Amino acid sequence: MKLKFIPNLMPFAIAATISTVGVAAATATDFSTAELDQDTVISVAIPSGSLIPYKLWLVRETQPGATCFTVSGSNPGIVDPLWQTNSGCSAGFSSNLFSIRVDGENLRNQYSLDIVEREGELLLVGRPLRGRSLVIGRTGGITPNDFLEIQLEPGWRITQRVFEDSRLSHFYYTNDASLASLLESDSIAVGPNPTPDPLPETDFPFPDIARNIYAAEITAAFNLGLVSGGADGTFAPTRPVTREEAVVIVAEALQTVGFTLPETVSTAPFPDVAADRWSAARINALKNLGIVTGDQNGQFRPADTITRAELMSMLRRAAEQKVQLGTEGVRAPELTPTGEVFDFSDISGHWNEATIAQMSAYCNVATPLNERGNAFRPDTSALRDYTTAATFRMIDCGATPLP
Repeated sequence: MKLKFIPNLMPFAIAATISTVGVAAATATDFSTAELDQDTVISVAIPSGSLIPYKLWLVRETQPGATCFTVSGSNPGIVDPLWQTNSGCSAGFSSNLFSIRVDGENLRNQYSLDIVEREGELLLVGRPLRGRSLVIGRTGGITPNDFLEIQLEPGWRITQRVFEDSRLSHFYYTNDASLASLLESDSIAVGPNPTPDPLPETDFPFPDIARNIYAAEITAAFNLGLVSGGADGTFAPTRPVTREEAVVIVAEALQTVGFTLPETVSTAPFPDVAADRWSAARINALKNLGIVTGDQNGQFRPADTITRAELMSMLRRAAEQKVQLGTEGVRAPELTPTGEVFDFSDISGHWNEATIAQMSAYCNVATPLNERGNAFRPDTSALRDYTTAATFRMIDCGATPLP
């Protein structure tokens, strides 16, 4: 069953306590960059799965002298993932970890980073919603199942975001040339031919997500059968999500990784959720798995909207169930982080501070509102676009080896 229009859950128990450091909210113009020793950082194309064949990972040394990777061969270079076992290393992937900076301007809202296969090699490209893509790096070849080094094209380097003299956990693929000159140069070529065709434009399943920052993840979720559109064919990406709608999308996501959930229920899972309600079976299934609970009065409030903080509790518990392979009532004691905790500016002292921080380090399930600035906005209603993207990140996490 696909999701209808895709929830306000009461605070959930917190699995682990994680301390966070607040950073004042900043606009894009407040950020500067710090140069990095390019020998201490590497871009890696890591095999993922049939849905997303390769993911971009950024690996760097965080302590002097750390050995985080070695590369053997060339075209392609095979990367030995020493970051998985050695200390002093950082490795991760997500839309919040890196973006493109050209001529001093952050192009995050204009270009997304993507890995595409083209004429026998993998290309790291900056892909716009429409138009030609910037080629930032390439592997020079492909060998199945290997971790492949992405060699950056001339003029490109990796820099680190800085705010008020503090280095942040965000990195730029940086080029000092103007965007116009890059679009006119050979760097947009997608193959060795002098005048190749541009990369194809992306087709989206819904007309109203073409310019949405989560368009790629919404499309991936749609292809998995997690979400569908309305009767008019639109997705309504900025509509708030109800509690029952969130339950349904999370339930559909769990089924893609092997969970078998009942399609019907004979008794009401909560006093305010009748057995014949459209979402009752899914609510009952997630209740039995320990993913959702009622409020202090035992009510579920299925039609209430869910906040971003409450969504994180649901996704954390679902991720723990995924790791635990679906044992009823049993969840993994903790989730293995895939990256660094994000320094949100507005969660200190919040009832769900630890879970939000935890999920920011777990495949960047928790990210700033609209992927900008440093504010999570925990008490803001979760919208369809972010709910879909965060659920996809949760279910997709672990498709590549954890650092």
